[in-house]
Order: sequence, then structure tokens, then C-alpha cells
Amino acid sequence: MVDVSVIKEPLLGYSQEIVVVPVDRLRVIEFQRRPSAFHVRRLAESIRKVGFITPLVAVRKGEECLVIDGQQRLLAAKEVGIRELPCVIIPERYARNLMELNVEKQMSLRERAYVALNVYRAYLGEDASINEDDSRIMDSIEFPYYVTLGIGYERNPKLFGSAYEPILMRVDMFLSMSLGEAIRQRENRASMVLEADKMAREAVERLKEVGIIHPFIHKEAVSFCNPIRRKRKVDKSFEEIFAELRLNLQKLAEQPENLRSHKFAEE
Repeated sequence: MVDVSVIKEPLLGYSQEIVVVPVDRLRVIEFQRRPSAFHVRRLAESIRKVGFITPLVAVRKGEECLVIDGQQRLLAAKEVGIRELPCVIIPERYARNLMELNVEKQMSLRERAYVALNVYRAYLGEDASINEDDSRIMDSIEFPYYVTLGIGYERNPKLFGSAYEPILMRVDMFLSMSLGEAIRQRENRASMVLEADKMAREAVERLKEVGIIHPFIHKEAVSFCNPIRRKRKVDKSFEEIFAELRLNLQKLAEQPENLRSHKFAEE
């Protein structure tokens, strides 16, 4: 790794290092958007024509650099055989915000959840005594339920997370407890979401058996069973709400025709 220069960030005033790093010492953050093969090919073509002109953004991790912006540029550079790349090294505290705000293209809910979980774990590894509702955490993670869903997606990549988002955004808030305690709560909540999703899939199978089939049936089944759908104020806990949701999903699986009757009643 060759240090080239240090520049001052013009707004916040912190130092940014300009370095040249061997590609075998560059590692991409654990949770990143899936790279687009087409975009990587286009970037490789561009590099062949005009060279590599946009540095990667990274943080130091021992002898390696962790790339937080530029995954696809790194892949394209490897494709054309580049062995060293320029990087802008920024302090880790700013890197966490960049991971959350990096929106080169619109991220899916799954991708946003993975990024939020990675940011959360970075804070957890640094100081587990920080409260989850500390301003540093709240500034770095857009919605706390992203962390819950991130854990859920880790355990089951087929989780239909968007079906539960209308519920989670109302009942899954930042917790007034240390990250060391809060992560266990997040893991428990993820388990509740996964259990509900398992029951929703069973209900969907019963719905299909009675001829209720369309592309959004999973989300409709969860919405139909949502215990707080029309309530302006939620006065029950996360655990209570998801217990009711599971009970409603069980009833729907037992009586799938109720969904059709409900639709007719609404019409």
C-alpha cells in the first residue's frame, strides 16, 4: 500500500488519505448490493478506453482496505487485469453513514436491511454499551426495523420482508437499551417475523387451493391478518402484535374463504 497524499474534506474538515492499494488487499463490505454483470462489463469497457479515473472509497482494516463504495469498479478493474487501485480512505465513523446512504441505484428492501445490519454490527463491535437510541445510531440507520429484517433475511433469504413492513414501521422502534442487549431483542423479533412468514406461506397454499391466486397473494394475506391495519394508535407490544398476527394467519389457513368473503364485503 502506497500513501500518496492527504487532503482535507472541505465541509466537515476531517482528513482523507489518498492511497494506492494492491487489489488482493481490497475487500468489499460483507453486505453489498449484488453486482450487475452488465454494469461491470460496461465499466470494464470504459476503463479500457479512458483508464480507471474514479477512486474507490474505503476504510483501513489492518493491512487491508474495506471498500464501502466502488464494488463494481473493483470487479471491472480486476476483469481488465489492473493490479493496484487508487482509494480514498475515510474515517470509519463517516464510512458507516456512507454505507447507509450509498444509493448509486435504488436498493431493494433486502439490500437496505443488509446494509443497516452491517452498520449496526460495526457499532456493536466498537462499543456494545452504546444505547440503540443513541443519536449516532439513529443518524446512521434510517429505520430500526431494517436491522430486524436484516437478521431475518440472513436466516432465510426467501423471507417476504415487504409484506411485514407496514406492521414493522409502526411497532419496531429504536430501543432504549445498550446494543449488547438490543441485538438479542432484534434476534428475537426476527424469529417472530420468520415464524409469521412461515404461517403466511401455509395460509397462501390454502388460499391457492380454493382458487385465490395472484402475484400479490402473500402480501394480501398478511395485510388481511394485520391486527393493527386500521388502528390509529398502537398500544400493544411488538410481541403481542406478532402473536395476534400469527393467530390470524392460522385462522386464515383454516378458513381461506374468509379472504374472499372479506373482499366481497369491501366491494
